[in-house]
Parts: sequence; C-alpha cells; structure tokens
Amino acid sequence: MQKLNSKSVFALRLCVALAMLSAISIICGKYLAINLGEVLRISFENLPIIFAGIALGPACGALVGVVADLVGCVLVGYAINPIVTLGAAIIGTVSGAVFLLLKRIKALPLGLKVTFSVAVSHIFGSVIVKTFGLAVFYDMPVFILMLWRLLNYTVIAIPESILLWVLMRNSAIQKSLRSISHPLKSKSFVAFANSFQAVTVPGLERISALCQRLGNPQDKLKFIHIAGTNGKGSVCANLACILEDAGFKTGKYISPNLVRVNERISINGECISDSDIESILTEIEPLAKDVERDLGIAPTQFEIWTAAAFVYFERQGCDYVVLEVGLGGEFDATNLIKSNEITVITRLGLDHTQYLGNTISEIARAKAGILKKACASGYTVTVEQEPEAFAAIKERADSLGIKLALSTPEPKGADGICERFSTKDLDNILCGIPGYHQIENASLAATAAAILGIGKEYIYSGIARAKNPARFELINTFPPVIYDGGHNENGIEALVKSLKRYYDTDSKTVVFACMADKDIEPSLKMLNYGNTEFVFTEVKNNPRAMNASDLKEKALEYGISGTALADIGDAYEYALSRGVLTVICGSLYLYKDLQEYFEKKKGE
Repeated sequence: MQKLNSKSVFALRLCVALAMLSAISIICGKYLAINLGEVLRISFENLPIIFAGIALGPACGALVGVVADLVGCVLVGYAINPIVTLGAAIIGTVSGAVFLLLKRIKALPLGLKVTFSVAVSHIFGSVIVKTFGLAVFYDMPVFILMLWRLLNYTVIAIPESILLWVLMRNSAIQKSLRSISHPLKSKSFVAFANSFQAVTVPGLERISALCQRLGNPQDKLKFIHIAGTNGKGSVCANLACILEDAGFKTGKYISPNLVRVNERISINGECISDSDIESILTEIEPLAKDVERDLGIAPTQFEIWTAAAFVYFERQGCDYVVLEVGLGGEFDATNLIKSNEITVITRLGLDHTQYLGNTISEIARAKAGILKKACASGYTVTVEQEPEAFAAIKERADSLGIKLALSTPEPKGADGICERFSTKDLDNILCGIPGYHQIENASLAATAAAILGIGKEYIYSGIARAKNPARFELINTFPPVIYDGGHNENGIEALVKSLKRYYDTDSKTVVFACMADKDIEPSLKMLNYGNTEFVFTEVKNNPRAMNASDLKEKALEYGISGTALADIGDAYEYALSRGVLTVICGSLYLYKDLQEYFEKKKGE
C-alpha cells in the first residue's frame, strides 16, 4: 500500500475533523435541543459551526454549517429549508471572518474576540437570515419573531462564548488544530515571514518567548554584535571575511536583504538554502502561534528570522556569528543574546527617530544598549562620533566596565574606486568594498579583529576580498552607473564625497527613490550640485515607498525639479541615454527591482 504524503495526511485529518464537528452539531441541534415554548429553544448546534469558523477559518465554518443542516434534516426526516441552510453557512463564515479581523487588534483579549465573533455571527445568521426561513412556521410578524430569536440567542451566546474561550486556550486542542491546519497555513506563514514589515515593534518579550520554545540556541553561540546608523552591513562583510580566512566557521546575519531573503542568513559566504528555510520556518510556525496566544501579539517578521538564524547557526556548529542589529539596539530582537565576544558601533546619525529618539544622544543610548557586561574581550569598538553620541556610548561602557577602542584610520590613497588605509600597527590595507567612506567601516572591522587576536594576514586578506552589493557598486562602466544604498543624510553625504573623489565631472543623472517616512530634503540638496538632472522613481510592492509623482512634487518644494518615471527600468534607460555619470540611490529596496529588470532584459 502506497504511503500517503504529508499533505494528504493533513487533508485527511482536516476532513475527519470537519465531519466530527458536523456530527456534533447534528446531535446538539436535532437530538439534544430543549424547547421551552413555541419560539424559545436551548440548542448548541451552532457551537461546532462557530468553532470551525474561528479555529479553522471562514470556509471551514461555512462547510460545517451546510453539512450539519443538510445531513441533520435527512436523518430526522425534516424538509430541507434553503434559507435555514444559508443561515448556518453565514454563521460559520461570519464567525471566522470577524475573528480574523479582530486578531489584528493585539490589545483585545481573546475572550472579547470570541464573544464578538459569536454575537455578530448569531445576529446575521441566526436572527436575520434564519428567521426568514422559519417565519412560515410561526403565526407572528417577522419583526417580532426576530426579537424573540434575538433574546433566545443572546442567552445562548453567553455559555457558547465561555466554552469557545476555554477550547481556544486548551493546549491539547490547540496542538490538534495545528496538526489539522498547519500545512494549509504554512504557505501563508512563510509569506508572512518573507514579507515586508511596514511597522517595527520593539521589545524582547516575543523573541524571548519564541527562542525559549526553540531551546535558546543563541545561548550556545559566540557573537560579534554590530549596531549603528550607517555602515553596519559593510562592517559585517569585512569581519565575516576576516574570520573565514582565519579558518573559523562564521555565520552572518544581516538585514534587509537585497534580492532574496536567503541573503540574511549565511555561513562562510553561502546563503541558507530554500529547503533549510522551509524546514526551520515549519518548525517555528506553531511556536509562533503559541507566542501569539500567550502574549496576545505575534512575533514580527524580523523576530521570526532572527530566531531562525539562531537555530541555523547553532545546528551548523558555527564558531562565530557576526550579528547585525536590525533597528536600534537595546530593544532589537538580536539583543536577546546574553553575552558577546565584542561589540562594534558604527557612525551614528538621526534615523528612525520615531522609534529611537529625536536627538543624537538618545539614539546613541539606544544603540549602546547592545553593550553587555558579559563581553569576552571587554571591548567596544567605535569611531569618532559627535560629542553627545560619544558621551552616551562612554557612559554605557563605563557602567558595565567595558573599554572603548577608538578606530582612527589614516587614508593612503585610492586604487580605482577602492581605498587603502592604515590603522594602528596595520599599514596599507586595501578595501574590497568601494567608496571613500569604506575606510572607516573596514578600520572598525580591522580593529575588532585585532582585539580578538586574529592574525594580521587574515585581516588584510579578508578586507581585500569583502564585498557588499549596493554600496557604491559600479553596475555599468560606459557611461558609469553607481548604485548606492544611501538613504539618510549621513549615507548621502558619504556618497557625495565618493562621487567627487572618483569622478571629475559636474554632469550627472540622479535616479532617486525613497520611503515615505524619510526626510529627503538634506539628501536631495546634497546631491543637487553641478549640472544634475533628477529622475524620480519608486520601489515596487512596498507599503512604505513614496510613489514617483509624489516624490517629484515633494522635491519641487525644495526647488528641485525632475522627471517622474515610476518603473525603475524606464528610469534606468532614460538615465543611461543621457550618456553621463548616473547615480541610483535613496533606498536599498530599489536594488531588487533593478536586478529584476536586468534579468528580464537579459531574457528578451
């Protein structure tokens, strides 16, 4: 006999569950109901229907309602009433739909969500629709009959809500539901985990609860933790290459990804496979649902990916993990770790002020939250920050007994668009990542590696071969086209310095896209030097993105005119046709759209 595959097994379990719920509804409605008069009736036939809608979804609720009514009528010899059957289907559909909507209100307790779902489903299904189907049996106006049925189901809704609340909180029942619905929801869970998160939710409660259920894999790893406003990804790239060259199995966790989500989790330069992602997310899904049930709020996409990274790195036996902070520091999901080998804080600027604070000192305090007393090296590496920022970092370091190592690189000239520098007893290091500002990022990595005792030869070789796409990346030579992910004032300032250093021209085209929550005035004004033509475009399928026409209008407020071309392919070809230096910047998210355009063009 051929063994059923997993999807068939789960589908069979679901069919059995729906059949059981239909049978319970029939028994409650046709055999156990108590009539208290001509209109009043105590029956819990709708309880299994509502349970199916809430626990398994509106479609399952509707199916149980229809099957229970039709089969029940046949079994007891009642004539089938299509309107009553429709009412049963509406009860299942509405209860499930209302519950799904209320799940988005994280602050609303489970009991109220269940009660509202029960109440609304009874109003529409039991009171309004079914009344018209039953009106032929009662010698009274429809409106009066509705009032009686409203009274009837108001009373019934109370014990129904209590029973459903108990059922929805029962761990054994929840486990059974996961075994039924898991494969049907895996795709949507993976889509959720891989989707763009429009709103960040700081805090460590959810990631802590999730990782605890996974056995706290982060406690078995050694971390190099990196926070900052600009340059985190480049520091990560440099450090990972240094550690790999030194012979260590090195995990790297970064965000956001440019083209594929797999880029976020890698070991020795190799991204996590699709099958490993699917396996780990499949394991995490039911645990994430447990966290949502217990805390009233689901783990965010970033928290799910952070937990997945910890699991993957621990199971693959990584010697070191280079860990990039997502946003902020103190309340970022990556800060769940209890200890680290060393911390790095890159250059700080005003960014994500809605989450981190309105001043540079407040942002610095948030970033310095990654510093820990349990630091193996006892060091934090940083650069010469603004005085307020440096004071906040030093205050945190002093309170924990952590030493500050200041990275002060000395430029040694350029090889093309890549720089050489010296720092402390390391001389003439060649950067593999282009751009003048990469001196600072590479120096941070070199300083941290030296403190960890990594040999000089590995520092030289690692930094020389490091790559970080979309950071002053030359994507076309004639005419030159630079893609840079600079998306805030500091990032654009660094970009402009590199442009003026490597390209002796006053003529350029700037293709610009951005998120709607960004203050773009300083960036646009810095880019608007010499003979500059702006082309405004937009990031596809991103709820935060500003559309091209709005961006054009916004730029006009600052005295900057340009052309709006929503499609990045059109914007790129237009810029290329001008035959001058082209700079594409404003958002890292635009990189994926551009790569997709190149792939499409290659296939034509």
